[in-house]
Amino acid sequence: MTREQHHTAAATLSPRPMDPAVNADLTRYCARIRHDPRYERDLLDNVRTVDHVVIAGYHAAFAVEPRPATVLTPFSGLDLAQAYAEHLPVMALVRVEHATRVVITNDDGTSRTGWQDDTFGFLPTGISWYLAPTTLDHERRCVIAGGRWRGGGRQGVLSRSVTTHAPGVPTVVDLHDHDPHSGTRWPPP
Repeated sequence: MTREQHHTAAATLSPRPMDPAVNADLTRYCARIRHDPRYERDLLDNVRTVDHVVIAGYHAAFAVEPRPATVLTPFSGLDLAQAYAEHLPVMALVRVEHATRVVITNDDGTSRTGWQDDTFGFLPTGISWYLAPTTLDHERRCVIAGGRWRGGGRQGVLSRSVTTHAPGVPTVVDLHDHDPHSGTRWPPP
């Protein structure tokens, strides 16, 4: 890659500022999107991407990832009506504490159930954070969108307002915006 090609590629990956017409409350709860450096060489240049997403709220899950239509806890003071009216990409901050349910049968025939976080070497352990697509339900609440969304080679750099409202969250989280079964990306065109 020549120096000129490198600068051109870097310019296309650098973030552009969010539209100044977006209200201040929404900009407080945004994440800047960047390519995940672990997968940058595998990404296609022609993939349509967004520069920023609005983070509507937070959901904490235990043992399993949240299901579609799971209602979020919204961030205080955030009015999403404008974001949805302007078709801005709105996502949820999701925290999953991974654990495996273990049933142990005692010698006397009774059993007890417990949770372990390191039962099998191939399952995720600990706590993971990611951004997941959202939609509005019939009651106009923000919920996790349907689909099989997984990491698509991009990350969200969270604003200070978001990290303040979700203690323990890292400043950079994976963006689950790719459906590996259909090959589609979120948000839809």
